[in-house]
Amino acid sequence: MANILVVDDVSVVRTFLVNKLKEFDDKLNFFVAGNGKEAVDCLETNKIDLVLTDLEMPEMDGFELLAYMSSKYPELPAIVMTANWSLALEEKNNQLASIKCFKKPLDIEALSRAVDETLLSRTQGQLQGINLASFLQLVSLESRACTLEITYKGRSGSVSCLDGELINAVTGDVTGEKAAYELISWDRPSIKIFNTIDNREVQIKKPLMSIIMEGMRMKDEKESTGNGKDIRAV
Repeated sequence: MANILVVDDVSVVRTFLVNKLKEFDDKLNFFVAGNGKEAVDCLETNKIDLVLTDLEMPEMDGFELLAYMSSKYPELPAIVMTANWSLALEEKNNQLASIKCFKKPLDIEALSRAVDETLLSRTQGQLQGINLASFLQLVSLESRACTLEITYKGRSGSVSCLDGELINAVTGDVTGEKAAYELISWDRPSIKIFNTIDNREVQIKKPLMSIIMEGMRMKDEKESTGNGKDIRAV
């Protein structure tokens, strides 16, 4: 039996989701939390197989929860619910995201299929978790202004976002687009989110999706050649 954690600050929504998802699969077991802080407590005391979370919540929101998961539970899959959704981004999200995203009001049947597919992939040993490309897409959906600190295998970097667009990136002595490509190529890094921007200098002018697509292309290229060479050296 799989354990699913449902995180939403509206109790009616939590109850609705649990009851409806049980109708599709009565073998699922559910935990609920009203915000990210309660979700963290649940994750630390229970074995959770999938997190289904809203983004806008008090105390600790969905972004902070996903960032925490990237550090403490890097292979734990997540499904996100949001009211801020555009059809223009839907296709790109489906192509690239390691986090499935559903618009509110929810299509429960589609959500149930996504839950089943995610849990099946997990049982088959497929690597899951949160990558930077997916996190940046959520930042874009919510038009957030923030700084993300990224760490991966002893390396670190940061990206700055303004109104949901990527404006700067830094890793080592590399900045701008090249740094963004390198950071996006890191597989399931640890992410910390800060709701401030220390450096508002715009060094990246390409649209976020263009940066993500190129970063993911470079990631696939490195994986296919198996050389693991940093993009900064290209």
